[in-house]
Amino acid sequence: MTIRPQIMLSAAAVLCGMSIHQSQSHAETVAEVRELVGLNALTDRLGVGQVPTGAGIGILQCEASEGGANWGPDTSLADFNGKSFTYPAGSPGVSSHATNVARWMYGSSWSVAPDIADVFVYEANSFLFTGFLRTGQGSLAPLSLPDASIKIMNHSWIGQFGNSNDAQAVNRFDYAILRDNVMGMNGRANDAATDSRFLAYAFNSLTVGTTSGTHATADTPSDFDGPGRMKPDIIAPGALSSYTTGVASAAAALIFDTIQNDSVLAADPLAPRLPIMKAVLLAGASREGDWTNNPVDGVTARPIDEIQGAGIINVDRSHQIITGYRQTGRLTLEEAPEISLSGFDYARTNPGQTKWWRFSTAVPLDEVSIALTWPRISSTSTYASYSLMDIDLELVKIVDGVAESIVDGVGSGTYESGNHQSNSQVDNIELISIRGLAPGDYAIRMDRMNSTQTTYGGLAWLFIESDQGPIGDFNGDFLVDGQDLAMLLSAWGSDDPDTDINGDGTVGGADLTQLLSNWS
Repeated sequence: MTIRPQIMLSAAAVLCGMSIHQSQSHAETVAEVRELVGLNALTDRLGVGQVPTGAGIGILQCEASEGGANWGPDTSLADFNGKSFTYPAGSPGVSSHATNVARWMYGSSWSVAPDIADVFVYEANSFLFTGFLRTGQGSLAPLSLPDASIKIMNHSWIGQFGNSNDAQAVNRFDYAILRDNVMGMNGRANDAATDSRFLAYAFNSLTVGTTSGTHATADTPSDFDGPGRMKPDIIAPGALSSYTTGVASAAAALIFDTIQNDSVLAADPLAPRLPIMKAVLLAGASREGDWTNNPVDGVTARPIDEIQGAGIINVDRSHQIITGYRQTGRLTLEEAPEISLSGFDYARTNPGQTKWWRFSTAVPLDEVSIALTWPRISSTSTYASYSLMDIDLELVKIVDGVAESIVDGVGSGTYESGNHQSNSQVDNIELISIRGLAPGDYAIRMDRMNSTQTTYGGLAWLFIESDQGPIGDFNGDFLVDGQDLAMLLSAWGSDDPDTDINGDGTVGGADLTQLLSNWS
């Protein structure tokens, strides 16, 4: 007898709109989404006409049926003019849920990737069984993708078998997206009471939550592989996860588009590899407000925020990382490359090995974001077992050519907030997130901790230089020294606003005290 899962549509699946603030017009909502995901910043940086649009990137949209055989977008809408739709499971009826997910993913007036043109729409039951994953069919491998242009799978639905096929389906999914080098985007349920099963607990994809923070946040449960792993991995603008997952898929399409059209990246066969793409999106996520991975003295075993994951997906920051290009780490600190402010690597580590990347900064860094992720490798006999590396990530100081561990980064004055070490024993993500790193010489250290199957991980980083020196740096050289002291003394007793540090209207002893406390 064929087993069929009970597909449960999330709350997002039966609502036809997505709003950030209910009082906003649709145009205001679209504008806010573009601002929050960094599209406006990317446009300002590259210039109008130079921004990737998703052209040439194919997308797989998987939808649960919304009443009978209704699981396809309304292709008669102007938002879908010029797009090609393929239905491997047969022609569907129109689903309002599928339509709105589609608009946020590739709609010409809604999406941040409006030029995605090749769309392959699957029905969830078909995808799980004979249409792709072949769940419950022994050693039969998942089917091949119908087209090489597909770079992203979007799953804005939840469901469960309630038996061992739950874990097997996720294992098969992880195998397929790694084999086919496709970025999987899966929505987390909109509330804890209907917590998601498929495919939110996958290792190799990204599980997406919402900026509203109302989605389920519990760790991966014990009846799935890798219990205790944190989910979601990342968030996107909006109140409902079905549509924010579509926004995240569109954002990822812009990075794939960048790889295809940048001459250096197009010539690098490693650039679009799944672990790198995942790391680039995680490291590029923006973290504001109450984001925290709760470090103790700068060390955490819980690498991402319990609600926000790595933060809000950000195309400008991830674009900076991917166009920083691949910079290859080495097995010794002496041989390690001097890396630039942004970049990535596809780093292989054998058991017991350490990889290194060095950097120096003469100015404070407002932000340091370093993400490491690696895949699980599924057994292809029954898709019931797997192997997984355990890797730790650390930022260290270099003193007289020797790597020294940072002890309490905040207390030592090395940085203002954050973590310099990430050492989860269950997640296949490690993340270092620092604000206000002091000038100096540093290295990224990646340590392989276990002896399971050797494979590659994706490492990505983004360093943002401060445009403002320490208090008392009047001449803008990022030092507080004799030149700044001379400037203060020359203005002594005046109301010079440039040297009146405490703003009391008079340059005097209080200002001198603050200057000397920051002496370089």
